Amino acid sequence: MSDQIAAKRRPVARIVCDAHRRRAVRDMERRFTGEFSPGEPVRAAAVIRNDGMYPHKDIGEPLVHPGDTGVVRESWRFLGEIYYTVEFVARSVFVIMRDHEMARMGTAFDAA
Repeated sequence: MSDQIAAKRRPVARIVCDAHRRRAVRDMERRFTGEFSPGEPVRAAAVIRNDGMYPHKDIGEPLVHPGDTGVVRESWRFLGEIYYTVEFVARSVFVIMRDHEMARMGTAFDAA
């Protein structure tokens, strides 16, 4: 009896992989979730201080000041949070930031 039921079942939908479409969806998701993509110019929205991980700088010394401009080099996830490695060329530093510590270029923060 179960063989007859199994024979009557047909797949309802077929999954088709379209890499271009998935990339477009991810880009739209990033735009709405506030994620930054590698190569995107950003502006610091908070002071980033050395917590002891940055060599040749004192602990507590500011590495990046609000308004400094940089470029996102990579993004990664750790324990459900998204982190970004950002290069600030004018200050010659690479820092790890979260999305609330930076703003996109061309936003209201730039007008200030």
